[in-house]
Amino acid sequence: MGASSSGVALWFWSGSGSSWVVGLALLAVSLIQPENDLLRVLKGKPRLDGELRHADTRGYYEELIDAGGLSRREAAPDAPPPGWVPFGASGIIKPDPTYLRWRMNPNLDMTWNGVPFKTNSRGYRTPEVPLKKPEGVYRIVVFGSSNTMGHGVGDDDAYPRLLERWLNGLAGLDRRVEIVNLAVSGESPSRRLLRMREEAAQYEPDWILCDATALDPSLEELHLQAIVRSEPPIEIPFEYVAAALQRAGVSTGDSPRQFEAKLRGEAEALLEGAYEGWRDVSTRSGIPMTVVLIPRADEKRDNPVIHKLMRTSFRHLDLDCLDVHDAFDDLTVDQFRVSPWDKHPSVLGHQAIFEALRDALLARGTLPGLRLPG
Repeated sequence: MGASSSGVALWFWSGSGSSWVVGLALLAVSLIQPENDLLRVLKGKPRLDGELRHADTRGYYEELIDAGGLSRREAAPDAPPPGWVPFGASGIIKPDPTYLRWRMNPNLDMTWNGVPFKTNSRGYRTPEVPLKKPEGVYRIVVFGSSNTMGHGVGDDDAYPRLLERWLNGLAGLDRRVEIVNLAVSGESPSRRLLRMREEAAQYEPDWILCDATALDPSLEELHLQAIVRSEPPIEIPFEYVAAALQRAGVSTGDSPRQFEAKLRGEAEALLEGAYEGWRDVSTRSGIPMTVVLIPRADEKRDNPVIHKLMRTSFRHLDLDCLDVHDAFDDLTVDQFRVSPWDKHPSVLGHQAIFEALRDALLARGTLPGLRLPG
């Protein structure tokens, strides 16, 4: 895919400087691989890999899977204070031998880095609910990664809980709203897809929400790097993932940077494959689904190429999207993230995401199958 399209484009480009040759080059690359990095350069657009380099979640991910990674940061300017415990050393997660790689322990009732952290009997940071939806309940099931799980804030401060409280406080709503938050820190788009396939339908939801951020390509790359190196080998449940790894030519002997360089050209295909899988879950189950495009909380940086790629994929796949990626525009970095060493939305950050979602829903005036009063 990538190699053959680049070869065609470069052949035309080197043959002549005339505009019609460049036009043929653009057409040739477009037909083989729409909107790849070479095509962006030919069109005068910024390269995707430039943004991907500024969306590296390596340090965050290392702390999730390697508690010992904390010692490597002790001398860094953003080093955490004594007593701060990373996610991987918290006792919250346990290894899982499948593609998911870890799950949260059930029935937790603990304090983690100064905030309450509870899980229900199924190992999720959400209130206990029966799988069978009660009469008179409108149920929303949410999938996502750390920013949606509420990494670094209390149980009641994550934006899904704020959304639930607001909806239930609306006068005239004819059903009680129940939000089941199945987000887990570190979930890449393909892991969200697997969890969605395994668990969405059994909750009998009226609506599925799934988060997406500009950091997702990096989360996917780091997850797949761990999958490729796993001993014993872990089965890859998705053909699109296996195909991307094969095209990239990655191997167990690759250094982290070699793996990153090889897989970077597959970022679009991996995102598109996950989104197509999300859509298929919705289509096959008959459950409406919406992607929530939320802001990154590690720093304040625009990602126009990644966001355009995402929105284009959503439109192409007919996936509904609530785009609130600009929810932090009026906040400083110190306001919207927990701390320099915990780069996740703060209480104020979650409030901003909730308010942006609230306003977007009020503008629509309805949820799937539930009209909002007023």
